[in-house]
Amino acid sequence: MNCSCFRPGPFFWFLFLTTIAVLSGCKDERADFTSGSFYPDLGEPTDTTTNDTTVIVEEGCWEEPISIERAENFNALFTRFGGGWTGGDATYSIPLPDGRNLWLFGDTFLGTVRANRSRPATGLINNTFVIQDGQELTTLYTGSAGNASAFVQPQEEGWWYWPGHGVVRNDTLQVVLFGFQNVGGGAWGFEYTSIDIARFSLPDIRLLSIERKVEAPTVNYGACVLEEDGYYYLYGAEKDGLLKYLHLARVPVSEGLSGEWTYYDGTDWVAGPERSVRLFANVSEQFSVFKHEGRYYLLTQHHILGDEIYRYRADAPVGPFGEKTLAYCTPETKGDIFTYNAFAHTQFLDDGALLVSYNVNSFNFSDLFANADNYRPYFVWVKGWE
Repeated sequence: MNCSCFRPGPFFWFLFLTTIAVLSGCKDERADFTSGSFYPDLGEPTDTTTNDTTVIVEEGCWEEPISIERAENFNALFTRFGGGWTGGDATYSIPLPDGRNLWLFGDTFLGTVRANRSRPATGLINNTFVIQDGQELTTLYTGSAGNASAFVQPQEEGWWYWPGHGVVRNDTLQVVLFGFQNVGGGAWGFEYTSIDIARFSLPDIRLLSIERKVEAPTVNYGACVLEEDGYYYLYGAEKDGLLKYLHLARVPVSEGLSGEWTYYDGTDWVAGPERSVRLFANVSEQFSVFKHEGRYYLLTQHHILGDEIYRYRADAPVGPFGEKTLAYCTPETKGDIFTYNAFAHTQFLDDGALLVSYNVNSFNFSDLFANADNYRPYFVWVKGWE
């Protein structure tokens, strides 16, 4: 195999380096999570719904009264063999006014996947947008299928974008973009450079503008965005060693995401991000905060690539988040395969069932070519999470 034909994406290396540190003896003394060595064997499906789209999972590590169904309709939808997106991570989603859904991905594979789920040695591009219209997916990127590049690109040479969350207001889509660049040290030497806000027209998702919002951020505000009481709440994570702390900014909905942000200092909303306080430990790099029936929920996966996905509750957008419940354990997590950055897609909430995605990856980069299912999202329906 010619190594010049592909390269691991930056996010892959970020996760790899973090976990190597863990395996080398680093330990999170906070014990906020109960990282275990259990990996549930889900075995054969025990029951199937009449429309053959979900499979009930009888056994696992989650706590009662939670129950789990594999979201086989979504898992099948994102089992691709070509014609656009065939693998990626991040897996944000934004409902569009016309009933379509927009999926935002970071490092992405395009091109053909063989019938046995292997793929040829091809490169990754740093981001794609994927439009879901019923059971049809359309991938947005720059260039042609044989010479593709990321859908959204910074002006700065050597920088790239990974997507955050986003919102729709009137006929405009706004998406948080995280800028990165290499700063030396080979594959490991990269860091956040900016938080930018991109505006797109609807329904065609045509880029209108990109505005620089934060330079050299220490918190990735916009990892999740919640609209509530006339504000957009922008949640982010501050990395400190192996720990990641929840922070919060907000902006009036009338101003859009590019308006004047204020930051929560534990009591009030202030102008300076340096006064933002740590609200919670620990979250993963990407997580969800959403409102349901008057309460606020935080869904986050273990912050150092553990298989556990937890649910917390609060009575206000600022927390405090408590009532920790173990909602799911990803069965793929074993050997070189790891999972990360679970996210809740609340627009699909169905009779109490919450759609949750998580990303699958491997420490052995060749695994991504041997089996395309080693680099993609998987989906489950979580019931009893309230």
